[in-house]
Amino acid sequence: MSQNDPVAAFRVEAGEVLEQVEQGLLDLGHRLDDHELIDAVFRGLHTLKGSGAMFGFDALASFTHHCETAFDRVRKGLTPATPQLIAVILSAQDHMRALIEGDGAACDAEGQAILTKLQAALDAAPAPTEAPAPAIQQWRLSLRLPPEAMQNGINPLALLDELRTLGECRIVARTDQVPLLADLVPTECAIGWDVELRGAMSR
Repeated sequence: MSQNDPVAAFRVEAGEVLEQVEQGLLDLGHRLDDHELIDAVFRGLHTLKGSGAMFGFDALASFTHHCETAFDRVRKGLTPATPQLIAVILSAQDHMRALIEGDGAACDAEGQAILTKLQAALDAAPAPTEAPAPAIQQWRLSLRLPPEAMQNGINPLALLDELRTLGECRIVARTDQVPLLADLVPTECAIGWDVELRGAMSR
């Protein structure tokens, strides 16, 4: 192989990536929820697709795109990694290898048969389990800031606005510690707040 032959270099590198994908799939078969393995397999398929297209291996890029799309669904949590899905993509390794080598025996009919099995595996996969909605809770808070809070850059209105984003919020100002006008210091925080908060939140 000439060092100046980019196609030959591509075939070597693509073969190495394909071996990494294959090993990742074998490991994933034992650890179906391993997100690092899922990401690694996806990246490998993505690399094969992109580099194949770059070097004119359009059949490889097109075929691998379907496998990459399937694993993108797994990566995003839209489809679980199942033994059936892993087995199908493992069975596609020989076809991908033939496409990398430019073997005419890697016919469209064989590739289409694999993609049909791939779609069947995706259709048969159970829907991902949705996390239960957090329980609605109700809280009563008493908010009292030190007098120098505003001088230290604390904005009490911003704190109250933040509480409003958490759910239903009822705020009552407490003025029992507000001094007479003659004794009022504008830069001191003399007002307190009682807050009733209701929403899906934890302590």
